Amino acid sequence: MEPASAQELLDHACAEFSVPGAQLGLVRGDERLLVSSGVIAVGTDRPVTAGTAFHAGSLAKSLAGLTVLRAARDDHLGLDAPCSEQGEGLWEETPRVLLTQTSGRANLLPDPEDELEDFVARAGAAPLVHAPGRFSYCNAGWSVLDLLLLRATGRSFEESAQELLGRRLTFEMPDDAAAGHAIGAGRPPMGVPATFAPAASAAGSQWWVTGDQLLDYALLHLGGGQGRVDVQDIADVQQPAAALPGATVFDAWGMGFAAWQRGDHRAFGWAGYTGGHRAFLRGFPDQGAAVVVLANCAGPLFGPPGGSALFDALLPRLLDDLAVPPLPAPAYDATPEPTARLSGRFGPLVAEPAGPDGITLHAEAFGVSDPVTCERLGGNTFSVRGNPPGSTPFAFDDDLLYLGPFALPRG
Repeated sequence: MEPASAQELLDHACAEFSVPGAQLGLVRGDERLLVSSGVIAVGTDRPVTAGTAFHAGSLAKSLAGLTVLRAARDDHLGLDAPCSEQGEGLWEETPRVLLTQTSGRANLLPDPEDELEDFVARAGAAPLVHAPGRFSYCNAGWSVLDLLLLRATGRSFEESAQELLGRRLTFEMPDDAAAGHAIGAGRPPMGVPATFAPAASAAGSQWWVTGDQLLDYALLHLGGGQGRVDVQDIADVQQPAAALPGATVFDAWGMGFAAWQRGDHRAFGWAGYTGGHRAFLRGFPDQGAAVVVLANCAGPLFGPPGGSALFDALLPRLLDDLAVPPLPAPAYDATPEPTARLSGRFGPLVAEPAGPDGITLHAEAFGVSDPVTCERLGGNTFSVRGNPPGSTPFAFDDDLLYLGPFALPRG
């Protein structure tokens, strides 16, 4: 893609989805491109430039995975030994279980004023969402890994990550960072307070990056660690370890990255969604290519506008420009169940049948005032009717509803 066409594509998409500012980066082999669009905050004329930092959010989980794997390789900790046997105040799960997010623990996040030890203890006292062994996204588990690093090596996640990569990383919001925004259908983007919890740093609450820095990080993974990180650790972060029921937003989780393996399309990566920011990294090992998108505007769960819709709308064109095979729909292998049998209350969500292949979702707890009409994509996976860009699919799996990667128990 030529810089002019990439600039036009990003400018148009930001305008269409009401994103105040964004960066788009592409790399394939020796070719590299970064373009910026818009402003760092509504109400200002300060443009987003190549040096503008955005919040990386949960992309930090892959970085945390690498630091834990390095600590295990250096015999500071055991991947398959209970964390509680490796340091005071830790959970009984092994680091491998926490990295693959198969603990069954509740997905909790600390308050900004929480100390790391106090949050780990409080989250550990919460009841399980489901029996261990199944995948479900658990932010609190990454705080346990942060505390484990501290107990086992004497260094925090931030210190371990900077030592691993051999360079300074930004773990506080810089003065020239893009401001976060929230947005909803029919209303303009509004600034949101920049509140980040240090106790969730390894889960994704502290790391700030520019598009160029994120492209460098993608190249580290595409290049097998580039001699700085062990090649097996790079592979383990990407290698699928736990399947996501319904393949709502990816196929499987590794030890820090999600994975997509659908025919000729193979990819790794993940996304950040915090503080009014959206951050995306997607790497394609067969083509030696990657795409990154950073946006200073999150959006609603079930469709445009916002940063999620921006990425979904851009991705097909970017795959074509990188000569990456299109991302096909998942196989949806689950046997379709009648919608009446699937329906019920799942955490704060209520699902009601709307015909043989329809579900009406009540999601007031997520800021959605009106019922959402959804249709079956395949198996027991559903999305907003028409599957618009930025919508979050959900899937039923026995007694759980997976809203994206988050498991909500029935009742």
